[in-house]
Amino acid sequence: MSLFVDNAIAGWIQKAEKSGELKNNAYRGKAIDNDEYFQTPAEHRLGMKILKDANCVPPAVEVMKKIEAKREELDKATDPSEVAQLEADIRALELKKNLLVETQ
Repeated sequence: MSLFVDNAIAGWIQKAEKSGELKNNAYRGKAIDNDEYFQTPAEHRLGMKILKDANCVPPAVEVMKKIEAKREELDKATDPSEVAQLEADIRALELKKNLLVETQ
């Protein structure tokens, strides 16, 4: 980075320290877990970070959550017609997930 950018960042940090802004940080004193960040392919990191900070999830992740919920329902289901319907729902959601992942 340039000297100008380095000095600007240092100035912002000093100002935040003096104002006490950093004392109320939720992550203060905790180790930062970067595993999830580095598991994301480099070309998708910025977009995923923006979505995460905005409390949004990619459509494929939303579908994965629905699949997991359906599987939990399936584990508890006893009625054969309900089991068949849940299995069909899971297959449809798996297909949708695969299409979403493939196009990204």
